[in-house]
Amino acid sequence: MSWINVCEETSLPIGTGVAAWVAGKAVAIFNLGKDGLFAIDNVDPATGVGLLARGLICEMDGDLCVASPLYKQHYRLTTGVCIEDSTLIASPFDIKTEQGHVLVLAKA
Repeated sequence: MSWINVCEETSLPIGTGVAAWVAGKAVAIFNLGKDGLFAIDNVDPATGVGLLARGLICEMDGDLCVASPLYKQHYRLTTGVCIEDSTLIASPFDIKTEQGHVLVLAKA
């Protein structure tokens, strides 16, 4: 596994998500400002469609989540687990910033 430089930190608008290819996988990256950066699989496990980066960011049960644009399942940004159905998981990715760049840990 290796850290992949995805973009400059300043290119991620606060409060939104963007999709990026990381070692052949679509990753949804969310910049929540003071709450940090989060990365989960961009493919919605409920539909198989790559669109979670376009979801609405919210808080549910004390957890930061993204609501899928299609059927509104809520996925925790820390674990990727769906609040409504814990069998649905958008795999989380490790993410960090280094010298102004956003890095995501590629999975094997």
